[in-house]
Amino acid sequence: MEKAIPKILVPNTQARNFNLAGVHNEINPSLITLIKEGKLNPKPLMVCSGGTSTRCASENHWTLDLRDQYKSIKFDHSKNEVVIEAGVTMKELILKLSKEKRTFPIGLSGSTGIGYILTGGISPLSRSYGLAIDNIIDIKGVWGNGNIFKISKPNLKSSIDEKFLWRALCGAAPFLAIITSLRLKTQSKNSIYVWESVLNPMQLADLIIRAEDWPHYASLSWSWQKYIKVSAVFEIKDSKTAKGIDLLIDELPKTKGSKSYIISTLLDLPNLNYSDSGFSVERKKYSEVLGILGNKWGNKAYEVVNKLESLMNQRPDICCSISAQQLGGYTSTISKETTSFIHRDSVWKPWITASWEAEDHFSKNKSLEWLEEVWKSMEPICPGVHLAQLHHHLSWHKKETNAAFNDWMPTLQKLKSKYDPKGILPSI
Repeated sequence: MEKAIPKILVPNTQARNFNLAGVHNEINPSLITLIKEGKLNPKPLMVCSGGTSTRCASENHWTLDLRDQYKSIKFDHSKNEVVIEAGVTMKELILKLSKEKRTFPIGLSGSTGIGYILTGGISPLSRSYGLAIDNIIDIKGVWGNGNIFKISKPNLKSSIDEKFLWRALCGAAPFLAIITSLRLKTQSKNSIYVWESVLNPMQLADLIIRAEDWPHYASLSWSWQKYIKVSAVFEIKDSKTAKGIDLLIDELPKTKGSKSYIISTLLDLPNLNYSDSGFSVERKKYSEVLGILGNKWGNKAYEVVNKLESLMNQRPDICCSISAQQLGGYTSTISKETTSFIHRDSVWKPWITASWEAEDHFSKNKSLEWLEEVWKSMEPICPGVHLAQLHHHLSWHKKETNAAFNDWMPTLQKLKSKYDPKGILPSI
């Protein structure tokens, strides 16, 4: 009888189909020994917390699946802080916090794990509360050299080394350590007013310019697929905010089919994915996503949107898309020296999705070429990269990491050589 080839059931379709060397379900002494002795082969070890990224698994590699054994969520009522283990999804976190009338700036999906937080974490609430990494208080885990650690957010008495380690873990943790738990600051839970619509390209450009002057409690997201679907989020903090929201809503495009409503958590945000855009996908799809970062577009928004319209008309697969999420606000007030998210002046995070039918290599190549063409077109206005996904298996991995970390890269590489000398975790 042939030995069964291990697979892993994860949300990411491509990762789900990889044939694995095996799966570890916990960080036990035997795994620590393998790590310390550098005997875990082939390297690197893939780490799965939510399973939404293709790099939670890889062909013939080992995966450390944290989703079953690391599920604790403990809320500290005295400090309004929460400690979550590495297998907790953002949906589970928000549902727990809602019971305490608290919240956390999660992203547009509740299915992501703590990888969302550790790689930066951009939320519709980031303009008010910062990135997810800005709300971390303590981090526990295992360095790539096998040593167990706990580190707290630096203060005035912290050493340079402590500040460097904290900065590295907040935005570049997947290269250095396996994180087992986080202590997080939480925020008061407020109702959220949502406006959604389908716009034409000119209306989108107009709205992008207008949104760049919005107050911190408002943010815009959009996704260009078969249609241009937009979603504006307004946090209702008090009666003054509610009046301000009314004024902003009055200035939004008066389009047929637009609607507005109030939700209690970000889990109830409208779906911006292609599956909700008026067409169905009958065959299994694979995809890769690249997130880029840039400052205000201003009047250049018209030129950018025109370019995007041309590129969307050339997309090789109906599921290829270009989307964006708004930043700025409080996020831009935090020094770039505090975390590995150095692009603090960013106002927009567009992300480009290349999609193709599973096992169709010709279609894959065409879609990835299209992704690179969109990236090249947008690079002058969006020179940064947000490493929410890793792409070691693709030719432009080095380019994206350099664009993500810039002059912070040499220090990260030094830390990598010290804390993961045997390359147990992905290379930078």
